[in-house]
Amino acid sequence: MLINPLYQPVAGHDFADLIADYPLGIIVGSELVATHMPMLAVREPDGSVVVESHIPLADPLHTDLAAGREVLLIFPGPSAYISPDWYTHAGLPTYDFEPVHIRGQATMMDQPALEDHLRRLIDHHENRVRPRQEGPDTAAPGSSSGPWLMNDSAEDSMHRLLRVIAGFRLRPRSVEFKSKIGQNRPADEVPITAQHLSLMRHPDARYLADLMKRVTVPRDDTDPPTDG
Repeated sequence: MLINPLYQPVAGHDFADLIADYPLGIIVGSELVATHMPMLAVREPDGSVVVESHIPLADPLHTDLAAGREVLLIFPGPSAYISPDWYTHAGLPTYDFEPVHIRGQATMMDQPALEDHLRRLIDHHENRVRPRQEGPDTAAPGSSSGPWLMNDSAEDSMHRLLRVIAGFRLRPRSVEFKSKIGQNRPADEVPITAQHLSLMRHPDARYLADLMKRVTVPRDDTDPPTDG
């Protein structure tokens, strides 16, 4: 992936943070076959990051993973259209976005590790779908105020699922993280762009707006480079 030096990751926001917020990734195998699966970025005690996921045994990509062939994981991340109408200096329309590409070889999980992975994956998502503010008026009809918990019926379904999927861990050989969030525009335009994005309906736009406000240190340049 082409990454302009301006768009290197910024301090306080790494690729593991992005995967936590945008966990649906794309696995690309040796024959350019691809599949979409939710993933977890797990921080190891030494500070390194391992990516975990699972895949149906019937998926052709299972063969690549089990054989230890190198695969490519793609996380498209958030993206939003940037209108030049927001600029204070001349410019063209563009997109701001944050993709991650990870390459490496997978190590397959045994059954207990796979079950543990699935439970942690469920917990990760359940903790993110709860209402932001607790109270009787915040929950949708029919939902509980706390995280969904396994019951006996769900346990049976889990054990049936375990028979037809395989889990894997991938320690990255290489990570490419492109964080294009306004660094190619003059400094005075970035808060204006962030304000416009924060008013848009799409959650990606609001995500990028928040990121711009928190971490961007833009280059003040009225002659922006190409978007590569």
